[in-house]
Amino acid sequence: MQVIFAFHGGPEEYARDGAHRKVARPDDCPICGKLGEMRAHGYYSRSVSAPGKIRLLLIQIRRFLCRACRRTTSMLPDFAQPYRLVATDTVDRYFSGTRDGADVNAWFEHLARYQKRFDERLLETKTALATAYDFGELPVEATGLWLVVCRTFDGARRFTARFAGDVGMTVFGIYDCHRPAGKSQNHTGNPLAHERTPHLLPSGHANDFSPRAPPRSAANLGSSVPQGVSQFIMTPKYVRPQFRSSCMHRIRKHLIAICRR
Repeated sequence: MQVIFAFHGGPEEYARDGAHRKVARPDDCPICGKLGEMRAHGYYSRSVSAPGKIRLLLIQIRRFLCRACRRTTSMLPDFAQPYRLVATDTVDRYFSGTRDGADVNAWFEHLARYQKRFDERLLETKTALATAYDFGELPVEATGLWLVVCRTFDGARRFTARFAGDVGMTVFGIYDCHRPAGKSQNHTGNPLAHERTPHLLPSGHANDFSPRAPPRSAANLGSSVPQGVSQFIMTPKYVRPQFRSSCMHRIRKHLIAICRR
């Protein structure tokens, strides 16, 4: 599952400030709806274009795991388009009719392909918008449609987040991460009734299973474990530098609890 959340800045600020470590967990699971079951589950990496440059930034995307349904949810900042390299603000300028500017010129070929994909899916997009949000008559051509929906949703970032979250699609296609099995689509007639912004925590999560967490050495782990156990499990041959999966994390906690009895 992927949730697009509001980030008040661009990819450079996101990467520089380490904002991926501060994204708060959702109160309830977006898939099964259980309250209080979301736990930090590390990150994955993806690229996004830097503003005004022919350069990609590698950013980290926060993930959470629901303990009830055992499925993960990733939190994508809204400056990034799902499964697209070019940032949302640059896509917005191109789709709005702008053909100059450093960022548009830098990614012109990519943007032209995005426009072609948008045009191919124009009828399907209009049908989904009319059904989900009770729009009246929509413009026939793509630029007019884009301007109308971005004005209605208060910007391209918010439109992308709402369209993916409510309808389960973007103007470029339908992706499984926006329509996971078991999740019902929550259509609403008011495009501005939904606030999708999670607060940012001042520091990371205490229960983070991130592969970027500081590694624990075999010597440190073995010091509090009986020798019979340490010889089998806590030697460097068997210990990974980080416990990447929730399964390994639970096994480690269980072993430490046994050793402290």
